[in-house]
Amino acid sequence: MSGAPRHRTQAEVRRSTWPGWIWAVPIAAIGATGWLGLRALVHDGETVVVTFDNAYGMKPDDTIVTLRGVKVGSVSDVSLAPDGRHVDVKLKIDRAENAYLRTGTRFFLNGAKVDLSDPSSLKAMLAGPEIIMEPGPGKHADHFDGSDRRPPLAPGHGPMVSYAVHFDGAAGNLATGAQVDLRGFRVGTVTSVRLSYDARTGTLSTPVQLVLDPAQLGIVGAPPPADGNWRPLVDSMLDHLVADGLRARLSQDPPLVGPSKVNLDFVAGAPNARLAAENGLPVIPSAAPADFDTMTARANDVIRKIDELPIKQTGDEVRSIVAHVNAISASPQIRDSLMHIDRSVAQIDHTLAQVSPQIGPLVAQLRETASEADRTVAAASRTLGADASSQNDLPAALRELTDTARSIRALADYLDRHPEALLRGKAQEESQ
Repeated sequence: MSGAPRHRTQAEVRRSTWPGWIWAVPIAAIGATGWLGLRALVHDGETVVVTFDNAYGMKPDDTIVTLRGVKVGSVSDVSLAPDGRHVDVKLKIDRAENAYLRTGTRFFLNGAKVDLSDPSSLKAMLAGPEIIMEPGPGKHADHFDGSDRRPPLAPGHGPMVSYAVHFDGAAGNLATGAQVDLRGFRVGTVTSVRLSYDARTGTLSTPVQLVLDPAQLGIVGAPPPADGNWRPLVDSMLDHLVADGLRARLSQDPPLVGPSKVNLDFVAGAPNARLAAENGLPVIPSAAPADFDTMTARANDVIRKIDELPIKQTGDEVRSIVAHVNAISASPQIRDSLMHIDRSVAQIDHTLAQVSPQIGPLVAQLRETASEADRTVAAASRTLGADASSQNDLPAALRELTDTARSIRALADYLDRHPEALLRGKAQEESQ
C-alpha cells in the first residue's frame, strides 16, 4: 500500500467568452443607439439651405416641401442671412429624394403673393406658403437660391427655344416668369422684360424675351430631332403661323385685375409679317396697341364718363334740399299749425262721441213721423174717394203732406248713413 501512487484532485479555471449579465444593459443601449442612428441616416435625409429674399410666413416644422404634389421635406429653421438682406431657410429633404438635389434644381414658393389667376394662392393666405421643389440637372448641391414665384425656364433647362417680342405699348406690368399662352394653353415662360430706346430712330420699345416648350406645342407629323435641337422645327411652325396672322400681345387674366401675360393668338386683318431675326434671336411680331388695349380703352372710357357726371353738383343740391327740409321742420309756425290741427281733430272726435248716441233716436223719430204722414195721406185718400164733394184744395194739401213724408224719410236715411252731417252740414259734406 505504501508503494501505490496517490492521485490528487486539481481545480481548473475555465474563462467564458460571455462577459456576464451585467454587461447586457450597455450592449443593448449601444445597439439601440446604432439602430436609431442608422434609421436617422436612412429616413431623415439631408439638410439643405435655400436663400429667399423674404420669409413670407414660412415657419419651422410647419411649412412643407413638395415635389409634384408629394411631401418630400419640411422647414427646420428660418434665420436671417449673413448679408442681412436675405433669409436662409434650412430644409430637411427625405433621403429618397436626395438624388434630386442638384445644381439645376429649383425651389420656389407657392402662395407667397396673392395671384388672382391662381386660386391656390388665396388658400395659402390662410394656411401659409408651400415650397415647391423642381428637379434639374447638374452636380450634387446643398445650397440653392429660392424665389417667391415660379422662376422662368432657362434655355438650358430642357429642350426650350428662345424668342423675342417687341411691344410698342406699356409692358411694365409684365414680370419675369409670366406665362406664355397659345390659344389658352401654356406653352412657355417670359424670361426677360426691359425698356429699350433706339437713339438712331428715336423709338421706345419694351423688348421681351421668352422661351417656348416644344413638348407643349403639340407638334405632330414630324419626328423629334435626334440631336435634341428643336429650333428648326419650332421656327418653321411659327413662321407659318405668323404668315397666317399669329401675333403676340399682352393680356390679363382675370381682365383688368389679373397678372399680365403674353398671349399668342391670331389677329383678324393683321398686316403681312414674317418671323424676323435680331441679334441672332427670332422675333415674333406683336399686335398693334389698339388690338390688345381695347378692354383698357373701354374701361378708361367708362371712367371718363363717370368723371363727366355732375356728381359734386348733385351732391350739393341734395345737401341743400336736406337743409331746407330741416329748416322747415324746425320752424315754430309749422309746429304750431300741427298742434292746432291735432287739437281740432280731437275736438271733432269728442263732439261726434257726444252726438252719436242721439242719432239713433232722432232717426227713429223721423221715420215714425214719415210713417204717420203716410197713414194720414192714406186715410184722406179713402175719404176723398168716398166723398167727391169735398173741398178742391184738399188734394193739394195731401200731395204736400206726401212730399213732406218723403223728405222726412230721406233725411232719416241720410242721417243714418252720415251722422257727422249734424256738425259739418250736408252741403259741406257733399262738396268734399
